[in-house]
Amino acid sequence: MLTVIHLNGPINSGKSSVGRGLADLLPRAVFIDGDDHDAPDDAPLDTKIQAALRRIETQIAEATEDYLIVAYPLDQAHYNQVKGASERRGARLLVLTLAPPLEVALSDRGARRLTPDERERILEMYEEGYQARSFSNAILDTAGLTPEQSAQQAAEAVLAIG
Repeated sequence: MLTVIHLNGPINSGKSSVGRGLADLLPRAVFIDGDDHDAPDDAPLDTKIQAALRRIETQIAEATEDYLIVAYPLDQAHYNQVKGASERRGARLLVLTLAPPLEVALSDRGARRLTPDERERILEMYEEGYQARSFSNAILDTAGLTPEQSAQQAAEAVLAIG
């Protein structure tokens, strides 16, 4: 049975780095970054979001691995969309929310250098509650951890959830 592990969280919480590391730790796992979609870079945000969600739904429907690890921020409506795709597939959906403190998310982490627009969007995402979604199976603080340590913490959370 397919298990979809959706890594939720605001920009710069570590979703992509943790997702790649988690895919390395779990057997028969594949990672997809929700930001890798076919919408143009200059498309409106809503267009990018819908393109990302269509790609995620397609990946859920077509996955052949045991674990599909997805990195993309979710609000309630988008969670419902991913949940529906998982249910149609007969897959189990787990949502791990990565939630470093705001000051950590606003800082340059690793090789990533935030733009002013990204910093503004991070503030908006924290105000909108991306770091504390009620549909999360686990909320993980990634502050002070390497991506590898965060991936290990995520793997432990997945195993604890069962």
